[in-house]
Amino acid sequence: MAQYQPEFKQILYERKGKNEEVLWLTLNNPKMFNSLTETLQVELTEALENAATDNSIRCIVLTGAGDDAFCSGGDIGLLNKMNNADGYDYMYQRGNHIQKLLTYMDKPVIAAIKGHCYAGGVELALCCDYIYASPTAKFGLLEINLGILAGWGGTIRLPRKIAVNRAKEMIYTGEIIDAEEAYRIGLVNKIVPTEELLAAVEKTVKAIISKPPLAVRAAKTIINDSITCDSIEAAQTIERGMIMWLVNTEDFKEGTSAFLEKRKPEFKGK
Repeated sequence: MAQYQPEFKQILYERKGKNEEVLWLTLNNPKMFNSLTETLQVELTEALENAATDNSIRCIVLTGAGDDAFCSGGDIGLLNKMNNADGYDYMYQRGNHIQKLLTYMDKPVIAAIKGHCYAGGVELALCCDYIYASPTAKFGLLEINLGILAGWGGTIRLPRKIAVNRAKEMIYTGEIIDAEEAYRIGLVNKIVPTEELLAAVEKTVKAIISKPPLAVRAAKTIINDSITCDSIEAAQTIERGMIMWLVNTEDFKEGTSAFLEKRKPEFKGK
């Protein structure tokens, strides 16, 4: 089967790695600070839909073109013309779909952030598994300044990511925080010098893809499906189900055999 090679206008789509198992998606509208135009939303949706069902893709990196912005949020001109029907499509249908694809596809997604990460940009980042940031990164849910609130899950995800009272402070005031504060409150995983950011992401990606693919996918599924469970017993049921599936895989047999034989395992994702 021929590899999917889309021709996008505002998304750079690139496969990297020895077996092209890593997908880099770059928001590519630098003149508008990579804002979420309708074109960019549609293209991002298509790219993520394909990635979610392509088992040859093992990890995804989401970043922004240029040094000025990861994503500055929504296209204000588009928002200004919005009515209830358009808002439902933009905020719920399309935005919710992008959130679900990023959060629940069973492969890791890493955000690499330089410069502005505001409003919808923060919401995209919150859906990723890791956030690596350069010292130039700045974060803020700024929608309240426009008489509206974050519509792609920002008011829901941020209080689950950081302390609730700190999230309220940011949301109520439209506060912009720098990379150091974002790291201090647990919003980002690492701060890396700008010129080393992408290399640091690539190092992490290599560590991920060196592991058995099915176990990585199962780990993300367990965490996502159990983290909001009130019942530990229910969460452990999810965990047990995934482990019972993994013990029947070829990768499990290979991993245990390689350990006993004192050799490096060769995982195949089977």
